Amino acid sequence: MIVSSGCGLIYSNVTRPHSRDFSNTPIGSKKCTFSTHKINVPLMPLATSRISAEWDTECIAEVSRKAGIKKIYYTEIQTLDVLLSTYRRQIIIIYGD
Repeated sequence: MIVSSGCGLIYSNVTRPHSRDFSNTPIGSKKCTFSTHKINVPLMPLATSRISAEWDTECIAEVSRKAGIKKIYYTEIQTLDVLLSTYRRQIIIIYGD
């Protein structure tokens, strides 16, 4: 099996909430996203030492402001992992008004 419980050796793509307390949480009328990326490459096959690089597009406050969101109700994170996290992309999804 390639993917099991959202944890795949070759590929996984999972969306999960940052919080599990949704008691009286409004949905909000607006939504925006931003991404972070990471590449993690072993120096030699089967080595524990790795070279990695990370980058992102923007910060939560800046993205929310550009989308006209003044109050954030909740966020979700979508994580795409490829080949034992050699490449990882995370998309933060922001909901609010």
